[in-house]
Amino acid sequence: MTDLLCSLHVGTREAVTLAPGLVEDAADLLGLGSADRTRLRALTVEVLDAVVRDAFEADDTIDLDLEIVREPGDLKLVVRDRGAPLNLGATGYPPRVAELIRLGFADGLTFANEGRAGNRTEIAKHLAYDKVSEDEQFIAETEAQALPEPTVGEDGQVVVDIRPMTADDVVGVARLFYRTYGYTVAYAPVVYEPERLAELVTSGQHLATVAVSPDGRIVGHLASEVRHPGATTGKIGLLAVDPLYRRHKLSLRIGFAHVARLLELGFVGQYTEAVTVHLGSQKAALRGGAHEVGLLLAAQSNELDFRGFDADEQARKALMLFYGSFGTTPQRTVYVPPTYREVIEKIYTTGNLPRTVHSEFERSPQTAAQSTLRLNLRHETGVAFVVVDAYGEDFLSVLQQQVRQLQINRYELILVVLPLGEPATSYYGSGLQEMGLSFAGIYPEYEDGDVLVLQNLNNVDLKPDEIEVASDLGTYLRDVVLRDYQQATDRTAQRDRSRAHMARIYEAIE
Repeated sequence: MTDLLCSLHVGTREAVTLAPGLVEDAADLLGLGSADRTRLRALTVEVLDAVVRDAFEADDTIDLDLEIVREPGDLKLVVRDRGAPLNLGATGYPPRVAELIRLGFADGLTFANEGRAGNRTEIAKHLAYDKVSEDEQFIAETEAQALPEPTVGEDGQVVVDIRPMTADDVVGVARLFYRTYGYTVAYAPVVYEPERLAELVTSGQHLATVAVSPDGRIVGHLASEVRHPGATTGKIGLLAVDPLYRRHKLSLRIGFAHVARLLELGFVGQYTEAVTVHLGSQKAALRGGAHEVGLLLAAQSNELDFRGFDADEQARKALMLFYGSFGTTPQRTVYVPPTYREVIEKIYTTGNLPRTVHSEFERSPQTAAQSTLRLNLRHETGVAFVVVDAYGEDFLSVLQQQVRQLQINRYELILVVLPLGEPATSYYGSGLQEMGLSFAGIYPEYEDGDVLVLQNLNNVDLKPDEIEVASDLGTYLRDVVLRDYQQATDRTAQRDRSRAHMARIYEAIE
């Protein structure tokens, strides 16, 4: 369900000026409003200026392609240039581009240095759909609905029909999420845009299981986010159970049915991001056979409202990351920083993941001259990802500059992803607390293997007392993550104080 709308090959500097207008016209064709079209054009100008400036010398022939693609729910702009690989640390991916993504000029940006092939930049913009949150009739009908008390069968379970979600269920799912969470679009904007959700369901990107009451209303929902055809892992989430059906273990029943379906489709594992303001979703993940593998501090926007639970609405909230394996997990060798060996081994042992763990490293690992990084920026959540594909001699300076720039751009959570199959990770990952990076967890079977995830909280009011956990491993992991976060915070504060102190000395001398 991906359609190439148009493409443009740019071979001269003068021809670059044609591209922004083409993007704006395509956005108009797909129904984006005037303001969105103007912002997207401005962002395109910034990206192309950066590519031409940094990837090509003054006397180089310009060689880049621009594609405009219609995907389920999105317009996507893809820029492929065959210039010099851009170095995120040396020249820096343009700070203004990152700032424009955060401000909502687009919904996401992915940048990848592809070595000799050049660079690839993808900009995603959600298309405009009618939102039920703006439909007064929908609001009135939903709030006026009085669901009957659940019917309990002879087996003691509530009577529901659990089945795969279809495109015809989208309005019922929207009503369910409103009854459960209210219009907290930062958490699940797609569920309040029925036409967009129907496209994702039809394309297989929103693979969901629903529970339907005897009177035909959807009272439960669980979905897997599947971004790539043929993927064998995905992110399971968007769990909602109608408040009337809570405490009937309905989430567990939906989860079992959903996993059985995933097995039939050839999936081998799923991630789950469970909320920590209450234990419901964590307990459901544990009952479903998943185990904690990380705790992402402040990963959940402060715009999410939980009906029926007490929580500080002004603070971003933590998400507990779970991973569940459905079948035979590949045996892998991983290279972990010594400081995190104990917690990583405990995660592997509890999750029954077959891994050979090494934490020894060379003092000066052999690397290329230049590091290869990917940057992924997300507007809706205010989260930035820096993914390390290959280490270079410039790694520490590259990473430090990139993290600092993202802080300046006011991304509230910065996640750094390090490949655990690469021996140099055990070396470089040991000292990153000095940059304010602390342990968040691991992602097993992420792309081509496991990865270590470190996190940096940027001007976030963290509420540790609100982080509830549902197991012994969860308690241990929470303590490790919070302790490491505090140590990283203390180290950066000490470093900043030292710099300020030296600056005052120099000022006094002068």
